[in-house]
Amino acid sequence: MFPNKKSKKLFFWTIELLALALLLYVVLRFDFVMHPVSVFISTVFMPLLISGFLYYLLKPLLKLIEKVQIKFWKISHNLAVILTFLVFLLVVIGAGLIFVPIIINEITNLINSVPSFIRQGREITDQLMYSHWFKRLNITVSEDDLKNSINQYASSAVSITAGTLKNVIVTTTTVTLNILTVPIILFYMLSDGDRLIPAIQKFFSNRHNDQIAELAGQMDQTIERYISGQAIQMVFVGLSMSLGYWIAGLPYIWLLGLIAGIANIVPYVGPGIGVIPALILAIPLSWKAVIIVLVAMAVVQQITGSIIYPAVLGKSLQIHPLTIMLLLLGAGNLWGIVGMILVVPVYAISRTIVLYVVAMRNIDKL
Repeated sequence: MFPNKKSKKLFFWTIELLALALLLYVVLRFDFVMHPVSVFISTVFMPLLISGFLYYLLKPLLKLIEKVQIKFWKISHNLAVILTFLVFLLVVIGAGLIFVPIIINEITNLINSVPSFIRQGREITDQLMYSHWFKRLNITVSEDDLKNSINQYASSAVSITAGTLKNVIVTTTTVTLNILTVPIILFYMLSDGDRLIPAIQKFFSNRHNDQIAELAGQMDQTIERYISGQAIQMVFVGLSMSLGYWIAGLPYIWLLGLIAGIANIVPYVGPGIGVIPALILAIPLSWKAVIIVLVAMAVVQQITGSIIYPAVLGKSLQIHPLTIMLLLLGAGNLWGIVGMILVVPVYAISRTIVLYVVAMRNIDKL
């Protein structure tokens, strides 16, 4: 029936994959089975994601501490983990004591300033309607209709703000649980991270141990360099844009800088999204403020794109910009902002695996 063993093996693998796909399709149709699973995954996913991000951020520090040697005494792995974790806690507590009150104060002031923004919008609209160049356009606009539209958008803005505050209050419990859970997960990741590769090797034969260790090392290096690079970029963009906002005379510079830094985690699209709140606040001030904000964004992105990004990531993430744009477009439509954040590192890891497997096959043929 089969011309050779290879065809027979391919046939049975195809049947098994089709059976597995059919089983998954049937299981996914039962909501009473998948709903608890989806709730569990969504609950566990965020703490694991944050802990993994912090793990790769602290891993270089852990390696550096492990290399410290005082005469004939060398720091053990467990002691290095404790010291690394203490440094992390000190940084978090210090940043919390310094920046969190400032951010909370700016958020409170921003919420209290919403009526003032609405009033400024009405004044700008009135100036626009009675300006000479607007009258030359011969556009007939009812003043009452325009004011009603402004009031409608203002009401929508207030309701959105209220809804956002409501969501913040509702999710306070979840955030608190994450704050308590993440440090515990992070500590165990730092402590037992070096046991991951041996655990994976147990699932394969001994003759593949070297290949598994090499591939896992390449994947680990890719993730580490990507996360370290993104963290450095986020801090640099946040501080630099805050400086630019201060020069432009904008209020809430630390809050706006925080938004710009976090938004920068999404390649190419993030910087444009992160500067929108600053532009909204700059427009009522002056065109000079708008120009300064745009110039600051252009300078910061030029520095990150030409200096920081290549220096930190190097050759570990050689992905064409068009490929990244297509990945972001697809992931954004399928999974939203979380997909846009995760799609690039997932693609980079998959690319590393495929290139390694292809290279190994070519070596075997030789």
